[in-house]
Amino acid sequence: MGLILLSIMLSVMLGCSAWLIFGEKFPLKEEDKWPVINHIVCYSAMLVVPVYLVIFFAF
Repeated sequence: MGLILLSIMLSVMLGCSAWLIFGEKFPLKEEDKWPVINHIVCYSAMLVVPVYLVIFFAF
């Protein structure tokens, strides 16, 4: 349980960092872009599984 919470918290922090780096890209090829929170959630959701697997196999 703690591993899942740690990976979610780290994914949210990395999602915020990814938003700062990549900016507002979604949805692709459309002029109307999503709000900031949707971008952070999208970036965080893409990072949850890789972060979980890195933490799981590293420790």
